[in-house]
Amino acid sequence: MRIDKLHLQDFGQFHEMDLTLAPGINVVYGNNEAGKTTIKDFIVDMLYGIDKARGIGARFDHYEQRKPINGSAFSGSMEVSVEGADYLIERNFARQEKRTTVRDLDSGREISLQEENNLLGTLLQTDKSTYTNTLCIGQMGAATDKDIADKLNNYIVNMASTRTGDIDAVNAIMELKNKKKAFSNKELENKEQELTARLNLDRDFDTELAAVKEKYAKVEASASGKPDEQLKFTPIKNAAVEEAEKDRFGNAYVKREEPARPLTKEEKDKQMLRNMGKKGLLDNAFVILCIGILLIALFFGLAYVVPVSDQMIKMGIMGFGVLLSVSMTIQVLVKRSYLHRLLEELEIEQGFEAAKAESAGVGSQREVVNQLSSLRLQEQNIMKERSEQEQALAEITKLKEQMQANSVEIAALDLAIKTIQDLSEEIYDSFGSVLNSQVSDIVRRITGNKYSEVKIDDQLRVMVKSGSSYISMDYLSTGTIEQIYLALRLSIADVLIAEDMPIIMDDAFVAYDDQRIKETLSCLGEYLNRQIIIFTTNSKIQGMFADLGIENNYIAI
Repeated sequence: MRIDKLHLQDFGQFHEMDLTLAPGINVVYGNNEAGKTTIKDFIVDMLYGIDKARGIGARFDHYEQRKPINGSAFSGSMEVSVEGADYLIERNFARQEKRTTVRDLDSGREISLQEENNLLGTLLQTDKSTYTNTLCIGQMGAATDKDIADKLNNYIVNMASTRTGDIDAVNAIMELKNKKKAFSNKELENKEQELTARLNLDRDFDTELAAVKEKYAKVEASASGKPDEQLKFTPIKNAAVEEAEKDRFGNAYVKREEPARPLTKEEKDKQMLRNMGKKGLLDNAFVILCIGILLIALFFGLAYVVPVSDQMIKMGIMGFGVLLSVSMTIQVLVKRSYLHRLLEELEIEQGFEAAKAESAGVGSQREVVNQLSSLRLQEQNIMKERSEQEQALAEITKLKEQMQANSVEIAALDLAIKTIQDLSEEIYDSFGSVLNSQVSDIVRRITGNKYSEVKIDDQLRVMVKSGSSYISMDYLSTGTIEQIYLALRLSIADVLIAEDMPIIMDDAFVAYDDQRIKETLSCLGEYLNRQIIIFTTNSKIQGMFADLGIENNYIAI
């Protein structure tokens, strides 16, 4: 690819700015802040577009930095030549109006892009990351000190393993190692130990529950199996009770108890009432009156039946009958009243005994209820403890399963890390030898044979031969490191970039002395198969090219 013309319609500080480039070496000279880096960015953005960042970082991203200061179109065009055909690339960078068109300048026909706003697959084959990390070198593009070694090593792994700079293999290893931390079993192991310490594996909860249930059933059965205690009148024994006993020789004999104390009349009456119960003939006053009237009627009848003519005798018989009946009735009623009083006393005694029995029964029932409640609570506690133990065991099982799964993941991550690390050996065998040769050749020329050989070992460390030994890049000057970095970029581009993309350098010689610059420009003269665009503040560059006999297109801005 060759870039022929640039038209910065509205881009950064430029408004309707035109620039014509030659096929070979182009030296674009300008003072600081003249816009050289802006033009370099314009070329890259015309090839690859600008992606607008999101979030807080969007305020300071590349899109905001290159928004036009004058004008509002934020657009431009570029004429390029690809494999002998000329094309016009037009881009509108504005986020709301983003558009990319490509036209064949010979036919005027618009070229269809494989992907909207993307030249890859149509005019380009090299992705942006690869290009900006090889042939496009910005200001201070070479890092210094140890950072440069890390950056080189990282980039070589990326390029060798994926042939693109978009996949960062070194960072991938870091990501994999960080991911391993997420699968660490340390916290899970601590949790398992904590749960295990709370277990009581010696307890047989089923046996304990069975024992409690059995005891519960016994208490419940003993309570329900007791017959209801009912108060009854107990007859008083009047006779002696004989009891069979044995003497010291084992012979049975009958022992007679002492005769019981004679009962009083009241005790005899109470005994009679106990035997009779509440209901008796004397309990009904109506019956007593009827009997009295019946006796009177009997005597009246007797007076009429007796064969006596004397009326006085008959009246005497009837009077005697009335007096006798009334007297007997009164006696019976008095007796009844007396017996009722005794009966009330018996009922009072019975009520007292019943109250005592009921009190004893209530106390016994309360004790049974308390026992059953205690057993139920004991059963609930055992079941709760068993449930907690079962939950702990289930959680321990899950923890072990998780730890096992984590171990599998860690093993897979370790394998992935080892695979990427082992890639360095493949790089050394398949890629390193070619790279070593090319880098060594370039370094030898741009350093005036001061460093004749560069080695990239299987650990991707860049070593430079000085005399009879190899030294690390950490011991070299910044200028030498940047020379080696440039050589490495050019070598990687020769190996991995098949198309002839232009070499762009933006003030890449700031740390170079004049001799280094001359040696580097001489080396660049051998890359005339690619268009070279050098943006510089060094006014001597054009003269150095002239001294070397290398033609160049000088542009002052």
